[in-house]
Amino acid sequence: MRVLKECGDCVCAVPTCPPTTQHSSVEHVQQLWKEWEIQLLVLASFSLQVILLFSAAFRKRHSSRVLSALLWLSYLSADSIAVFVLGRLAAHTSDPQHQLVLFWAPFLLLHLGGQDTITAFSMEDCMLWKRHLLNFTIQVALAIYIVRKQWHGGSQLVAPMVLMFISGTIKYAERIRALRRAGSRSSSFNAGGRHLASGLSRYYDGLLSIISEKKEENFEHVMDVTCGGFFMKFDFLMDVNPPFSGIDLQDLRIAIAERIHRFDDGASDLVYKIVEIQLSLVHDYLYTKFGRVTGVLHRLITLVLTSTALVLFLEARVDHQLQGLVNYSRADVTISYILLVGAVTMEISSTFMWSLLSYWPYMPIAYWRTFDYDKIFHCVPKGLHPGSRMEWSGKMKQYNMLDGCIQEIQAGRLERMMGSIGIKRDYTTHVVISPEVKKVLLVKLLEIKTNAPGGGGLSSSSFRGQWSQWWAALQTKDYLGAGQQSESAAQRALQLSNIQGLAFVSSVYLWHMVTDICLVADKTASASEFRSFSQALSNYMMYLVAKRNVMLDSCAYHVLHKSRHSLLCTRPAIVADRSAFLQKVYDGVYHGSRALDQAREVSLELLRPEGAAYRWELIATVWVDMLCYIARNCGAEFHAKHLITGGEFASHVKIVLVVLGFSFHEYEEVELA
Repeated sequence: MRVLKECGDCVCAVPTCPPTTQHSSVEHVQQLWKEWEIQLLVLASFSLQVILLFSAAFRKRHSSRVLSALLWLSYLSADSIAVFVLGRLAAHTSDPQHQLVLFWAPFLLLHLGGQDTITAFSMEDCMLWKRHLLNFTIQVALAIYIVRKQWHGGSQLVAPMVLMFISGTIKYAERIRALRRAGSRSSSFNAGGRHLASGLSRYYDGLLSIISEKKEENFEHVMDVTCGGFFMKFDFLMDVNPPFSGIDLQDLRIAIAERIHRFDDGASDLVYKIVEIQLSLVHDYLYTKFGRVTGVLHRLITLVLTSTALVLFLEARVDHQLQGLVNYSRADVTISYILLVGAVTMEISSTFMWSLLSYWPYMPIAYWRTFDYDKIFHCVPKGLHPGSRMEWSGKMKQYNMLDGCIQEIQAGRLERMMGSIGIKRDYTTHVVISPEVKKVLLVKLLEIKTNAPGGGGLSSSSFRGQWSQWWAALQTKDYLGAGQQSESAAQRALQLSNIQGLAFVSSVYLWHMVTDICLVADKTASASEFRSFSQALSNYMMYLVAKRNVMLDSCAYHVLHKSRHSLLCTRPAIVADRSAFLQKVYDGVYHGSRALDQAREVSLELLRPEGAAYRWELIATVWVDMLCYIARNCGAEFHAKHLITGGEFASHVKIVLVVLGFSFHEYEEVELA
C-alpha cells in the first residue's frame, strides 16, 4: 500500500507497512476469549462433572493407568475451574445482554459438591476435609454475593437461582460430610468397638446358617449377614479395632470352618463373594457418596429442587424479551438450559448408578428385616446385582526378579537414559486369579484352621513360618512308616531356609528363587494345582515387596538391591538362556550370592526323589503362610489405596481370615490395663 506525502513543493510516494496477519489473529483470539471466557469455562466445568460421574464408577473394577490419569486430571481440574469462574462472576460487570451469566453461580457450587461416584480421589483427600470445609465457607459466601447481584437484575430469575443455590449448598455440604466421615473413621479409634461387641456373635451365627445353602435361593440371608458385619470388617481392614478381643467364639469359628470344608464346592464361591461385596462396600464408604444410608434422601431433595428450578426457568421465557427490559444472549440462554437439564439428568443418573453399581441399597434393607419387613424389598436389588458380576479386577500382579533383570539388561539406550532420570519401565505383568488358586488357598486355610494348634492363630510381631513348620511336622507324623529320610525332608528344607529366623523380605526372596529353581529342575512334576499356585503366589509376593515396597524397611531394601545386583552381574548367563542358568545353579556349576547358594541347598532337599509326594504342597504352604502374614501386616493405607485401582488380592485374603475366624495372638492373649 502506498500513500502520497507532501514534502515542500513535491509529492512523494511513501510505503506504509500493514499490520501483520499473525498480530491481528492474536488480537482476534484474545478478543474472543475475553468475550466468551466465562461461557467456555462453565461448559468445561460441566463436562468434567460428566466425566467424573460416568468414569469414576468403574475404577474399583479396573486397574487401568489411562483411567486413573483421566480421573486424576478431571478431579483436580474440576474444583480449580469452578473456583476460578466463581471469582470471575463476582467481578462481572458486563452489559445487560450477558447478565444471565450470574445465574450460573449456583451451578458452580453444585459442581464443587462433586459427583456421587467420587468424593475423594485418594485417602489423602479424606484427611484434608478441614481444608475442603474452609473452601466451602468461602465459596458459599461468594455465591451469596453473586445471588444478591442477580436479585437486582431480572426478578423472574431470582426463584430458580435461589433453588439452585440451596441444591448446590446441600451437594457441597454432603461432600464435606462424606470426606470427614471417611477420614475420621479410618484414622482414629472410635465407637467401632460397639459394633464388634454387639454384633460379632450374631454375625457368625448368621454366617454358619447360610454356608451350606445355595446363594441364589438365600440371597436375602447372604446380604443380611454381609451388610450386618460391614463395620466389623471395615474396622479390621483399616486397623481401627482388633478382631475378637475379649470374645470367646472359638467353637463357633471352628464350626464355620468345618462347614465350609464339608460343602467345599458351593461354600468356597460364597466365601469369596462375601469378601468381594464387603470390599465393594468399603470402597463406596471411603470414596463415594453412595456409602450412606441417608444419601438417597439428599439425592431426592436435590432432584426436586433442580427440577423445580428448571420449570421456573422455562416459565421465565428468557429466550424472549423479558418484560421489555432485557434481551439475553442466545448463547447464554442455551448454556443455561444445558446446565439445568444436565443437573437434572446427572441427579437421575446418580440414583440409577447407586442402585446398579453399589451394594449400599441393601444396608437399610438389612436393618428393616430386623423388624420383619417383607422379602419383597430384595426383589429389585437382586435383579440389579447379578451374583456373577465381579466387584474388583480379579487380577493379580506378577513380578519375577530374574525376568525383570533380563529385561533390564536387554533394555535399549533410550530406555536406560529415561531410567536414569526416574522414568522407569514397569516390568510387571498380571494374571487372572483362577478358581483353582482361590480353591487351593481356601483349602489350605481351612486345613490350618481346623487342625493346627490354637486354630492357626496369627501373630503380627514377626514372621516365623509357624504354619509351614506345623504342616511339615504333620507330614513327618503321617509318613512315619515310609522311611526316616522321606519323613523329615520337609522339615530339613525349612531348617535350611532358616524360615524361623530369617527376616521376612529375605525369606520371600529366598523362596522366590527356590520356586524358580524347582520349576525348572523338577522334571517329573505334573501340572499339579500346587505347582501353578506356587508360581503365581511367588511372583505376586515378589511384586508386593519389590514393586510396592510392602514390609520394606531400609535393611530389607538393601537385601533386595544386593540380590538384584548379583543377578545383573551374571549378564551373559541369564540373558543367553534363563532355564539353563537356573539349571546350572541347581547343578552347582554356577555359584552366585549367598542367598542363591542357600536357595540351591533348599531346592536340592526338596527335589529328592522321595520328596515328590509333598514337594509342591510344602512350597504352596510356605506361600500361603507368607501371604496371610503380609495381608495382616501391610497396613490399612495399602488396602485403602488399592481399592480404587482394581483391588489387591491381599486385601481379599485379609477379609477371608476374618470370615474363617482366625485369631490374632497379640490381641487375644495380652490384656492392656
